[in-house]
Amino acid sequence: MFNTFYLPIRFITMTKKNIVILLLLSLYFVTINCYAQGDGPRSHLLSPTGVWAVNPKYLHLDQNLLPNGNILIKNADITVDVFPTTLVHTFSIGGKFARVFAMANPGSVKASAFIEPLASGQELSANGFSDGFIAFEYGLIGSPALNAIEFSQHKPQFSLNGYIRYWYSGTYDSSKLLNLGTNRSTFEFGTTMAIPFHKAATQNATWLEIMPTVQFYTDNNDPARSALANKIEQKPLFIVENHLTHNINKKLWVGADLRYQLGGETKADGVSDDNNINFLGGGINLGYQINAPLSAYVGYGTVLIGDNDIKSNMLRFSLVFAYINLKKIKQSKN
Repeated sequence: MFNTFYLPIRFITMTKKNIVILLLLSLYFVTINCYAQGDGPRSHLLSPTGVWAVNPKYLHLDQNLLPNGNILIKNADITVDVFPTTLVHTFSIGGKFARVFAMANPGSVKASAFIEPLASGQELSANGFSDGFIAFEYGLIGSPALNAIEFSQHKPQFSLNGYIRYWYSGTYDSSKLLNLGTNRSTFEFGTTMAIPFHKAATQNATWLEIMPTVQFYTDNNDPARSALANKIEQKPLFIVENHLTHNINKKLWVGADLRYQLGGETKADGVSDDNNINFLGGGINLGYQINAPLSAYVGYGTVLIGDNDIKSNMLRFSLVFAYINLKKIKQSKN
């Protein structure tokens, strides 16, 4: 999903002609609600309008969750390598901040030790695309639409945005037991809250982000285990994602994560799989501003406590390149 590196505009060179430059690195996407890892730190902070950003990531996961829909397989060992890439754009609707996202998610997955009668002791693999998404975020409270110059003068404040995301299925073949795609749709609704603990944009930023969401799933009417079932259903999944981040200096920031998930039990032809998700995960992050338009961060996450022997270890690398046409903003002021 696209994580935002918050950088005050004072770090932007305003004197060069016709420069197209990044302001805030909005990495977002979420990538990875479908991997139980969340959007990541600084994903939903307010940023200027007119920003375009691209956010490629690499995620390596060792877990017993399928890589395509938060489905728990208790006795599985699943290794996932994916490269989600998100395109983001910010703009104004009625004077309020708005942001759209689109993400594609190529990768591969391997799994072994599936429970009977699926493929016990057998190693499976798949390549292609995991589920991707399109999303829309809109400012409700404390989220005015500001251009780059206005944003540089804006005092940090609490913001509350509404959020909706549609996940589409990735690569899927019902003749295979393991797939990257889900063969279904996911609808996600929630809010994104950002709370600043600094009083001016010129200070080293400290942010607390709180993002409660709920995911609803359509049925898979052609399940990969079709010899056993004709339809797979999944109950809604409730998620609360939290991030506390702090800028140590102009270029370096650190963060800590907490993420709680509850629900998501599946049924095969109405019979429960007894795989309800109930766990608290945590993680740490380290980010660095490489140059004006380019930033990066690395993060690690794991399960802190959970039911049903759930396990998940994640290593994430993320790059963000963002730009804004300052010349266009200056011309609109004249």
